[in-house]
Amino acid sequence: MKRRSLLAAALVLGQSLTGCGQLNATRAGDDTVQANASKRAPSAGQSTRAAAWQDEVVYFALIDRFANGDPSNDRQVTRANPTAFHGGDLAGLIRKLDYLKDLGITALWVSPFLDQDRDQLAQTGLWGYHGYWTHDFTKVDARFGTLDEARELVRQAHARGIKVLMDVVCNHAGYSFPSSDARYRGWFHTHGNIQNWEDPWWLENGSMFGLPDFDQSNPAAASFLIETYQQWARDVGFDAFRVDAIKHVPKSFWVQFNRSAHQKLGPTFMTVGEVLNGDPGTCADYQNSAEFDSVFDFPLYYTFIDVFARGQSMRRLAERFAQDGAYRNAQMLSPFLDNHDVPRFLSLAGGDLGKLKLALACLLTIRGFPTIYYGTETGLQGGAEPDNRRDMNWGDNPGVTRLAKQLIGIRKGSSALSHGRQLEMWQDDQIYAFMRQAPDSEAIVLLNNAWNTQTRQVPLRAESRAAEGSVWTDALSGETFTVKNRALLVDVPSKHARILLPSAPRRKG
Repeated sequence: MKRRSLLAAALVLGQSLTGCGQLNATRAGDDTVQANASKRAPSAGQSTRAAAWQDEVVYFALIDRFANGDPSNDRQVTRANPTAFHGGDLAGLIRKLDYLKDLGITALWVSPFLDQDRDQLAQTGLWGYHGYWTHDFTKVDARFGTLDEARELVRQAHARGIKVLMDVVCNHAGYSFPSSDARYRGWFHTHGNIQNWEDPWWLENGSMFGLPDFDQSNPAAASFLIETYQQWARDVGFDAFRVDAIKHVPKSFWVQFNRSAHQKLGPTFMTVGEVLNGDPGTCADYQNSAEFDSVFDFPLYYTFIDVFARGQSMRRLAERFAQDGAYRNAQMLSPFLDNHDVPRFLSLAGGDLGKLKLALACLLTIRGFPTIYYGTETGLQGGAEPDNRRDMNWGDNPGVTRLAKQLIGIRKGSSALSHGRQLEMWQDDQIYAFMRQAPDSEAIVLLNNAWNTQTRQVPLRAESRAAEGSVWTDALSGETFTVKNRALLVDVPSKHARILLPSAPRRKG
């Protein structure tokens, strides 16, 4: 990351805080099984949390931009200003829970709702609508709603079988936080702004654009952060923490934070960290060493953009999945197509809904538990921040929404797709195919990134239990394909996916 002007820095603050190809095809043999195994065996607690979370489909709602359920709390709202408050609130989220339930969502990540800086940032006129500039860590921001509404959101979500993740910020406080008060002496770093964004020391000890930067080596500061967020989890009933900007905080603190959360908040309470970095080794270190249950799969995100939005070779997917062995448990990664820190996928894809649909098919069939950013399922566009945080476009692009709902339903109906191991079957420039396998089920996915129909004869994996002559049905189209000579001959339309599931055997008599 390069140094930026003050205005540019403020604008991105929430980001940190906030037919051919057959000739060279490669077929996967037994020696190319992807290394999803851990470098060390998971603990009993990690296994418990993986079992509790590996089947989830997460939806990330930016409160201020999602739905306005209570206009009476619309203070300092200027909808024409993309960096101001727009009126979305907890009450709006509550009203939209049935929409999320119908979509098939099983976990809701809610952006921070704690009390924010009271006024706009003087130098730029920006507001803390995103929730990452906390003024008071013990109160709900009145512009988002009330404590009772936070509790009601979780209660009603749970009633619908939806877990809720609280967004946690431990790196910094808001600009107006009274960091100079004597009671907070020694709580914050005093090295000034980050001078080298490639230097881990500066990332952990420098300030992001003037924000008060917590020094977690101070026991009082560390205890405050750990205990405050645990109190919120108990008081409101959260099921997990989504943790912001974890590369800006020492891993030693995260070990303390995560162990305490697992001990005090229950064996299935999960922590997922944000490491905005495209290197699997760097991201894996926070799952392996800092003891996060999960991290967001930023390396795969960048591959999604290159392959599906920009049309690069499908071999890039194979290369990325081949790096899964870096992680303690790749099944507990959370892949995504876009979020509040990066441009919208659809904008990077030039508005092409076909590219978005194919990318969604990949996202919702691969290993890990996927996260969907609000509006992705309605074809919401947006460039760099704040444009990637537009108001939710309710009702737009219903075909994309129907496909997302269908894909989630297919995933939830197949144990192989929801948590089975992933084994590569085919890769070339246009086609990528893989098998997902659970003890009780199998699924085969073929993805075509070409602009015309592609046909491949794909050999079954040696691990497959599919019988000769067995029939496989595409869950998306209903078309069928038959195993012959331990292979499937499959045609895949342009920018489409085939999700093949074993057909139920016909009864005799």
